[in-house]
Amino acid sequence: MIRILMIASMFVMLTTGCVSTSFKDIDKRFFVLAIGLDKEEVGGEDQYLVSLKLAIPSAKFEVGDMKSQIIRQTADTIPEALRMIRANVDKELDFGHTKILVIGESLAKTGITEAVDFFTRKRDIQGIAYMMVGSPSAEDILNTTTSSERMPTNALTFSFGKIGTESAYTMTAQLFDFYRRMNEKGMDPFMPIVKSQGKTFMINQVGLFNKEKMKLILNPDETRLLNELMYHYQQFEFITKTKEIEYTLATERFKRSFKFSPADKERVKINVWFGGIVEQSNQRMFENDWRKYEEATAEASTKRFLALLHKLQKAQLDPIGLGMMYTAAHYNGQKDWEEWQRIYPRLVFDLKVRVKIYGTGVTK
Repeated sequence: MIRILMIASMFVMLTTGCVSTSFKDIDKRFFVLAIGLDKEEVGGEDQYLVSLKLAIPSAKFEVGDMKSQIIRQTADTIPEALRMIRANVDKELDFGHTKILVIGESLAKTGITEAVDFFTRKRDIQGIAYMMVGSPSAEDILNTTTSSERMPTNALTFSFGKIGTESAYTMTAQLFDFYRRMNEKGMDPFMPIVKSQGKTFMINQVGLFNKEKMKLILNPDETRLLNELMYHYQQFEFITKTKEIEYTLATERFKRSFKFSPADKERVKINVWFGGIVEQSNQRMFENDWRKYEEATAEASTKRFLALLHKLQKAQLDPIGLGMMYTAAHYNGQKDWEEWQRIYPRLVFDLKVRVKIYGTGVTK
């Protein structure tokens, strides 16, 4: 009996000691809300500049009053920089609430393979974290705080999480999807471009990557068109200008489809259909035949979509995933992928656009 009690007492002592060294109370933790990575030259060599945005707990939460702290450190590797940061803070770094991962523009153009590899390997960083390119740098984005934020980084979380605003110019990239695109044949990764403008953010462009670095930045109009083709975004405005009239169609429905023809492997059929209401016009439209307006909008949108597709084709980038669609429709494995690489530079886009106007708003 005494022996059993002694063994039980030793077990309790060991268990208690383990818990006391591994568990930290909330007031002894720094919650890392965002991580920024930049490239910085030190002593003639490129190093990582790691910036962490830390939340400082407060007893009272008011809009714009939430405090945060930025800590930065340069090192040859990201883990080394984090170890050095730990020596400069008095609390444990907790990455369980990290939702924002910012890559500086210069680093994105140089190479992001190591950065993404670190994010995916670190088990306490969530795969649903939002990724973005910070312009001009990641540190500038982390240092920007909007006056409407209740919690640090809420503005970015709301923008990409569709919790707050929704915009056709905002494309969302999450860590798990970016990593998948980096390693998947026939589909290339992308990140939204976030620019700091005083106490607010401008998010209306997207950067396109090959498997290693950013190769192309689309302008706002191209970004919106890509968002529509990739995710059939429903609500956007389309401006049509002719010699007789100029009007803006606010779309309410959007559909698209891609299909490879078995008879012609070097051709993809793309059908686009969208409809909406005219929100602005420099002339009266109600009494006229709407079919000519629908045809004019279809013609203008066809030119814009084709211009974007040809730009992606010329850059040898495929964020839409046409290569994956092609190989999925064939059954020869690696041979199909090699054939697609040969086909894509001269692929023909057979695009047809149909438009439906529902009305001219509340006035004629």
